[in-house]
Amino acid sequence: MPDAVETLAGRLRWQARGCEVLGSPFYARLLDSATADLEAGGPLWDVLRGFETEDRGSAIALRLLAPVHRKVLAGELPQLDRHYPSTGGDGDATAAWPVFRQFVEGNVGWMRTELQRPCQTNEVGRSAALLGGFLEVSHRTRKPLRILELGASAGLNLRWDRYYYQSAGGAWGDDSSPVHFTHSFDVPPPLHRLSEVVERGGCDLNPIDATSEEGALLLRSFVWADQLARLSQLDGAIQVAAQVPVEVERIGAADFLERELATQRDDVATVVYHSVFKQYVTAPERERIAAAISGAEVFYLRMEPAYPLFEVRLDDELLGTSHAHGTNVRWNVDSTD
Repeated sequence: MPDAVETLAGRLRWQARGCEVLGSPFYARLLDSATADLEAGGPLWDVLRGFETEDRGSAIALRLLAPVHRKVLAGELPQLDRHYPSTGGDGDATAAWPVFRQFVEGNVGWMRTELQRPCQTNEVGRSAALLGGFLEVSHRTRKPLRILELGASAGLNLRWDRYYYQSAGGAWGDDSSPVHFTHSFDVPPPLHRLSEVVERGGCDLNPIDATSEEGALLLRSFVWADQLARLSQLDGAIQVAAQVPVEVERIGAADFLERELATQRDDVATVVYHSVFKQYVTAPERERIAAAISGAEVFYLRMEPAYPLFEVRLDDELLGTSHAHGTNVRWNVDSTD
């Protein structure tokens, strides 16, 4: 038990510090309290025991917070409503913790079932980090884009071209979009380029229908409860999803790519991409994905952790960096037109 507790406590502390750094003091304090309860053998131990064998990348702390947040958003925990900023609460994590703990203690079985659900943060902000990569491919090829997203969740980042991006150096996209990125760029990519998406598709082992009430609630529950701007961006992206239908297939990434890349396409530039995806994929699956990509004429774009920052890479080239949710994008590449 001591080793298991130490491992789990380390996972919670690591995520608490991440929440602190990324502007979520409410979740940071809740996780601090959860860590202390776990170490004291409280109900958090009853909920989390057995999950210590998972890799840190499985995001156990976020999977712990999300189901409670979902209950709050659904109006089923009015005593927490008054403290969760996402429902107009005061953001007082000290006051929220006893109620949080009491709910967990009374619902251990339900919480353990919910923890089986993979992390489903379909973070719309990551479109801002990926944008420059798509524009770079369009610039280099002068072809329309066929985009294939791995681990696409609800497919919100498959609609990246329907959002509006602003920076001190210019803007890109449709300013009538309900999704505006206004503070995403420290150093923006070249935004004067044209890009057209003519085909889009994605895969996920557990796809979500963002246009359904249940799907929208699930997506909102994984957004950190005191990050209202992220919630607003998500709500806008859900509106776009209703206007731009996209199929996210329930299929493994390797199977999806091996099928989609079996035939070479010369009429389009095919972009395979993902964001914060690789940590959820087994080593054999990663090998098959790499083999499928290396054997095809495609561009491989991704945004993945390289702590303390996240790297945006196109094939083997480092294009830029960002923070975890697609903010503070700092572009390194300015190709000659």
